[in-house]
Amino acid sequence: MKNILKNFSFPHKGKILIASTIFLFAPMFLLQIIIASVGLEKSGAITRPLFLVSSLLACVGFIYCSIGYHFQIMQGDELKLKIHLESLNIAFTTTLVFLFALIFVFLNFAPTMLNYILVILAVIAIIAYVLGAEFVKEKYE
Repeated sequence: MKNILKNFSFPHKGKILIASTIFLFAPMFLLQIIIASVGLEKSGAITRPLFLVSSLLACVGFIYCSIGYHFQIMQGDELKLKIHLESLNIAFTTTLVFLFALIFVFLNFAPTMLNYILVILAVIAIIAYVLGAEFVKEKYE
């Protein structure tokens, strides 16, 4: 079993990542089309299974890609691993700073925005990681 996982290369990560993103956002568009064509109001009989199936497929795809990228990085050389770890360090620190800043701003000026803090922080973390990877790559070139 361990040899099977050791040799498994997690193919099609990019395609699965794009498909998972489409599955995640598809219900917002499909629900409008279904309601317009059938003439139904928003009912739980349609929306709940649609959101359940699409979010489950998106979650499985994101998990597959995360594990695939993890094994790809771990099988790389030491320089790639060091770049990845330093980029994660930059992204974590940036996200933590933004977390405290956003909590302060949202509590005092826009309390309803606290509901969206995880989405905002996820976007900040992704951008910080990508920028951190580029800065660290330049450092080692």
